[in-house]
Amino acid sequence: MSRTGIANPGSFADPDPRFPFPHSPAPTRCQSEPATFDFAKGDRSGESRAATEQRLDRARQACSGCPIVKDCLRWALVNEDLTRVGVFAATTPVQRVVLRKRLADRLGPDWIDVLADQDQARRERSAAARHTPLTANQTRIVRLDRDANGPMRVPLTPAQQQRNRARLLAGLTAA
Repeated sequence: MSRTGIANPGSFADPDPRFPFPHSPAPTRCQSEPATFDFAKGDRSGESRAATEQRLDRARQACSGCPIVKDCLRWALVNEDLTRVGVFAATTPVQRVVLRKRLADRLGPDWIDVLADQDQARRERSAAARHTPLTANQTRIVRLDRDANGPMRVPLTPAQQQRNRARLLAGLTAA
Protein backbone atom coordinates (compact mmCIF):
# COMPACT_ATOMS: atom_id res chain seq x y z
CA MET A 1 0.00 0.00 0.00
CA SER A 2 1.35 3.38 -0.83
CA ARG A 3 1.33 6.39 1.45
CA THR A 4 -1.95 7.51 -0.10
CA GLY A 5 -3.64 4.23 0.77
CA ILE A 6 -3.72 2.87 -2.80
CA ALA A 7 -2.47 -0.66 -3.20
CA ASN A 8 0.71 -1.14 -5.20
CA PRO A 9 -0.17 -2.75 -8.52
CA GLY A 10 2.59 -5.34 -8.14
CA SER A 11 1.75 -6.39 -4.59
CA PHE A 12 -0.19 -9.57 -3.95
CA ALA A 13 -0.64 -9.22 -0.21
CA ASP A 14 -3.51 -7.53 1.54
CA PRO A 15 -2.90 -5.51 4.69
CA ASP A 16 -3.62 -7.25 7.98
CA PRO A 17 -7.14 -6.09 8.91
CA ARG A 18 -6.29 -6.16 12.62
CA PHE A 19 -3.91 -3.25 12.05
CA PRO A 20 -5.62 -0.48 10.08
CA PHE A 21 -3.55 1.96 8.07
CA PRO A 22 -3.02 5.01 10.32
CA HIS A 23 -4.78 8.22 9.42
CA SER A 24 -4.28 11.74 10.65
CA PRO A 25 -6.88 14.52 10.62
CA ALA A 26 -4.26 16.83 9.08
CA PRO A 27 -2.24 15.84 6.01
CA THR A 28 1.11 14.34 6.93
CA ARG A 29 4.41 15.07 5.20
CA CYS A 30 4.42 11.64 3.58
CA GLN A 31 1.10 12.51 1.93
CA SER A 32 2.19 15.96 0.78
CA GLU A 33 5.75 14.99 -0.24
CA PRO A 34 5.68 11.26 -1.13
CA ALA A 35 8.91 11.39 -3.19
CA THR A 36 10.86 12.16 -0.01
CA PHE A 37 9.85 8.78 1.43
CA ASP A 38 10.47 6.58 -1.64
CA PHE A 39 13.49 4.50 -0.78
CA ALA A 40 14.49 0.90 -1.49
CA LYS A 41 17.43 -1.14 -0.20
CA GLY A 42 20.54 0.14 -1.91
CA ASP A 43 18.53 2.86 -3.67
CA ARG A 44 20.59 5.80 -4.76
CA SER A 45 18.50 6.87 -7.76
CA GLY A 46 21.64 8.01 -9.57
CA GLU A 47 22.78 10.18 -6.69
CA SER A 48 25.83 10.06 -4.46
CA ARG A 49 25.85 8.32 -1.10
CA ALA A 50 25.84 11.72 0.64
CA ALA A 51 22.77 12.81 -1.33
CA THR A 52 21.00 9.56 -0.44
CA GLU A 53 21.81 10.09 3.24
CA GLN A 54 20.49 13.66 3.05
CA ARG A 55 17.26 12.39 1.49
CA LEU A 56 16.93 9.79 4.24
CA ASP A 57 17.62 12.42 6.90
CA ARG A 58 14.87 14.65 5.48
CA ALA A 59 12.43 11.74 5.59
CA ARG A 60 13.44 10.81 9.15
CA GLN A 61 13.08 14.40 10.33
CA ALA A 62 9.65 14.64 8.75
CA CYS A 63 8.63 11.44 10.54
CA SER A 64 9.93 12.69 13.89
CA GLY A 65 7.17 15.31 14.08
CA CYS A 66 4.38 13.11 12.72
CA PRO A 67 1.39 12.52 15.02
CA ILE A 68 0.86 8.95 13.74
CA VAL A 69 4.47 7.73 13.72
CA LYS A 70 3.87 4.96 16.28
CA ASP A 71 0.90 3.52 14.39
CA CYS A 72 2.78 3.92 11.10
CA LEU A 73 5.67 1.84 12.41
CA ARG A 74 3.36 -0.85 13.73
CA TRP A 75 1.53 -1.00 10.40
CA ALA A 76 4.80 -1.16 8.44
CA LEU A 77 6.20 -3.93 10.63
CA VAL A 78 3.07 -6.05 10.42
CA ASN A 79 2.58 -5.59 6.66
CA GLU A 80 6.02 -6.64 5.46
CA ASP A 81 4.97 -7.42 1.89
CA LEU A 82 3.51 -3.94 1.48
CA THR A 83 6.49 -2.06 2.93
CA ARG A 84 9.49 -3.52 1.15
CA VAL A 85 10.28 -0.05 -0.16
CA GLY A 86 9.88 3.38 1.36
CA VAL A 87 10.55 5.09 4.64
CA PHE A 88 7.88 4.41 7.24
CA ALA A 89 8.12 5.93 10.72
CA ALA A 90 11.73 7.00 10.04
CA THR A 91 12.82 3.42 9.28
CA THR A 92 14.24 2.00 6.08
CA PRO A 93 13.32 -1.46 4.74
CA VAL A 94 16.54 -2.92 6.17
CA GLN A 95 15.87 -1.42 9.61
CA ARG A 96 12.36 -2.87 9.60
CA VAL A 97 13.76 -6.35 8.87
CA VAL A 98 15.96 -6.02 11.95
CA LEU A 99 13.02 -4.79 14.05
CA ARG A 100 10.85 -7.73 12.90
CA LYS A 101 13.59 -10.17 13.90
CA ARG A 102 13.85 -8.53 17.33
CA LEU A 103 10.07 -8.76 17.76
CA ALA A 104 10.14 -12.44 16.78
CA ASP A 105 12.95 -13.06 19.28
CA ARG A 106 11.09 -11.25 22.05
CA LEU A 107 7.50 -12.33 21.40
CA GLY A 108 7.94 -15.54 19.41
CA PRO A 109 7.32 -16.48 15.80
CA ASP A 110 3.64 -15.48 16.03
CA TRP A 111 4.52 -11.95 17.20
CA ILE A 112 1.90 -10.40 14.93
CA ASP A 113 -0.84 -12.37 16.68
CA VAL A 114 0.61 -11.34 20.06
CA LEU A 115 0.48 -7.66 19.04
CA ALA A 116 -3.08 -8.07 17.75
CA ASP A 117 -4.12 -9.70 21.05
CA GLN A 118 -2.46 -6.88 23.02
CA ASP A 119 -4.28 -4.28 20.93
CA GLN A 120 -7.60 -6.08 21.43
CA ALA A 121 -7.06 -6.28 25.19
CA ARG A 122 -6.15 -2.56 25.28
CA ARG A 123 -9.34 -1.68 23.38
CA GLU A 124 -11.43 -3.83 25.74
CA ARG A 125 -9.88 -2.22 28.82
CA SER A 126 -10.50 1.21 27.34
CA ALA A 127 -14.13 0.38 26.59
CA ALA A 128 -14.61 -1.02 30.09
CA ALA A 129 -13.03 2.07 31.63
CA ARG A 130 -15.49 4.29 29.77
CA HIS A 131 -18.38 2.35 31.28
CA THR A 132 -16.99 2.09 34.80
CA PRO A 133 -14.95 5.20 35.59
CA LEU A 134 -12.56 5.24 38.53
CA THR A 135 -13.67 6.65 41.85
CA ALA A 136 -11.94 9.76 43.19
CA ASN A 137 -9.79 7.65 45.55
CA GLN A 138 -8.82 5.26 42.74
CA THR A 139 -7.84 8.21 40.57
CA ARG A 140 -5.63 9.57 43.35
CA ILE A 141 -3.99 6.17 43.76
CA VAL A 142 -3.28 5.94 40.05
CA ARG A 143 -1.82 9.46 40.04
CA LEU A 144 0.35 8.74 43.09
CA ASP A 145 1.56 5.49 41.55
CA ARG A 146 2.43 7.18 38.26
CA ASP A 147 4.26 9.99 40.09
CA ALA A 148 6.20 7.56 42.29
CA ASN A 149 6.95 4.80 39.79
CA GLY A 150 6.50 6.30 36.32
CA PRO A 151 4.48 4.49 33.67
CA MET A 152 4.06 0.77 34.20
CA ARG A 153 6.23 -1.26 31.81
CA VAL A 154 5.67 -4.88 32.85
CA PRO A 155 2.80 -6.61 34.64
CA LEU A 156 3.25 -6.75 38.40
CA THR A 157 3.03 -9.92 40.46
CA PRO A 158 0.20 -10.12 43.01
CA ALA A 159 2.74 -9.58 45.82
CA GLN A 160 4.06 -6.43 44.12
CA GLN A 161 0.51 -5.20 43.57
CA GLN A 162 -0.31 -5.70 47.26
CA ARG A 163 2.87 -3.92 48.36
CA ASN A 164 2.18 -0.98 46.04
CA ARG A 165 -1.46 -0.80 47.16
CA ALA A 166 -0.38 -0.62 50.80
CA ARG A 167 2.14 2.14 50.05
CA LEU A 168 -0.36 4.13 48.03
CA LEU A 169 -3.08 3.85 50.68
CA ALA A 170 -0.57 4.93 53.33
CA GLY A 171 0.29 7.94 51.15
CA LEU A 172 -3.40 8.78 50.73
CA THR A 173 -4.08 8.73 54.47
CA ALA A 174 -0.99 10.86 55.10
CA ALA A 175 -2.05 13.46 52.51
